[in-house]
Amino acid sequence: MFEWITEIEEPPFRFNDENGELRFESIDSKVELNEVSPVCLLFASFDVVLDEDSLTSLPTPNEKAIDIILNEVVPHYLDVKQVFIDGKLKEINVRYLKNESKRIIRNLLSNGIYPLIPDLFRTRNSNLATYPRVLKYYSINKELIRQLHIEETNKIRDFLCSSFFANTGSISLQPTGGVLEDNLKESVTIRTFSTFADQIVLIVNDKDKSVVGLDIYG
Repeated sequence: MFEWITEIEEPPFRFNDENGELRFESIDSKVELNEVSPVCLLFASFDVVLDEDSLTSLPTPNEKAIDIILNEVVPHYLDVKQVFIDGKLKEINVRYLKNESKRIIRNLLSNGIYPLIPDLFRTRNSNLATYPRVLKYYSINKELIRQLHIEETNKIRDFLCSSFFANTGSISLQPTGGVLEDNLKESVTIRTFSTFADQIVLIVNDKDKSVVGLDIYG
């Protein structure tokens, strides 16, 4: 294989298994934003590029995460629900981007703003399996990656540290169009996340070498 990756066993799935009284509470945001932050762009671009209306769950382990979600993400969505367990806010779910937000994101992508996004979502195919897949897992050897520092990535790092990393220690992304080849080490996504991630794991369909998952640990 390639020297910049090492095949590993499937990492154990980390999740919060808290039990208790479950309650949902809707948020009807009246705020209208005329810009999309890098944090929102990371999650919302999937729906715009692939023309989908997926449900995005954002963990809320602390006030910093809650503040970023409420101010930068929530105003762009029509359907927002807070998830409480025993009265404590655990996550905020968002779905259905507003039309104006979609327009802003399309303009940002067409103008080449934040190159991580088109690198992460290279095609409009969501990689849904239509046949049995053989998955292999590869840990990226960060010391062999040419790191790329982009200003917007700092804001994403801060959010991931306060939310996903503080919650379960990792985030799973669904890249599209990527293929496991030696030049994948030059991927903007891999190079930028290598600046702060403790570990990056590629999930690859061994039948066609397509990259179907990207797990970032912090």
